[in-house]
Amino acid sequence: MSDAPLTLYGKLRDNLRSRILDGALKPHDKLPSESELAGAHGVSRITVRHALSELENDGLIVRLQGKGAFVSAPRHASQSLDRLQGLGEALSAQGREVHGKRMLMKRRKAPDEVRNALALAPGADVWQMITLRYLDREPISVNSSYFSQGLGERIARLDFAGRDLIDVLEKDLGQTVAQARLEISATVMPAREARWLKVMPGAPALRVQRVLCDSSDAPLHVETATYRADVFSYKLTLRR
Repeated sequence: MSDAPLTLYGKLRDNLRSRILDGALKPHDKLPSESELAGAHGVSRITVRHALSELENDGLIVRLQGKGAFVSAPRHASQSLDRLQGLGEALSAQGREVHGKRMLMKRRKAPDEVRNALALAPGADVWQMITLRYLDREPISVNSSYFSQGLGERIARLDFAGRDLIDVLEKDLGQTVAQARLEISATVMPAREARWLKVMPGAPALRVQRVLCDSSDAPLHVETATYRADVFSYKLTLRR
């Protein structure tokens, strides 16, 4: 049997895949109809259907009966809370890739809630770091982190875009991360975070406030992370 049909649908599949991954076709965009794709690429509708089937199997598009094919939204990810892990460590086992982009690193007076969480004296300075994190190249969260002055100065000199903060604290800075205190709540997306995360202001969001502590229960770091609720959640197993 000739392999020409495979070559033709493979070319069309790869063309559409590149446009989706490069952002030319965005989540929820409607693809041209089968007849339009066939005419534009000089192939049969059977060839188009083969290409669309592979894109659907890869999770890049969804096809709705009577409505056509649409670019998929980013795949949802969940992190289990049965042990203390960084996001990258937790999701790498699922074949996902996490990296971050530092948006801000500056020294400032500690806000009262941060000063209390880090057990600092009144008027103390802290280092604030704001990071935009990506999951498989899609923005997933904005993390605002605070460190004591000494630890923050060391953090400011490091570039750890592809690593979890817990890993950096332990391996680069010699800190023992023993436990975390978490508070998770539903919220709406603030305007700045919405712009960075490419969602509408006021969209559903997940707010996670975290304090990392060492083996003596002394706080190392306090953070507020704002997640896109459409692509991320936590999961918990409870036993009785």
